[in-house]
Amino acid sequence: MDENDVATVQVTLDVPRYAAERGLARLWPDTYFLAVRVSDGHVTIEGDPAGLRGLAVQLLSLAQDETPPGYAHDLDGELPAELEPNSTPLVVLRTRGAARA
Repeated sequence: MDENDVATVQVTLDVPRYAAERGLARLWPDTYFLAVRVSDGHVTIEGDPAGLRGLAVQLLSLAQDETPPGYAHDLDGELPAELEPNSTPLVVLRTRGAARA
């Protein structure tokens, strides 16, 4: 499929910039739903629109060129309200910038 055949929508998000002295700020919407579950070897990330956008902000913050390899977001429910109760902890880890062929 050619990229010109795909309808797209432009989305604008505020993504925290990495700073060596403090790392990455973790910005989340005021109210949202986000849960992580593992069942039969499959990981399911379930969220309402606000929760999925919040997760997108976390992923985009890790994807910045300034964010060093090895930096991680541990989504384990320990920070207030990051994940729904009884969610499976999720670690999102920034690795080096190698492209996948």
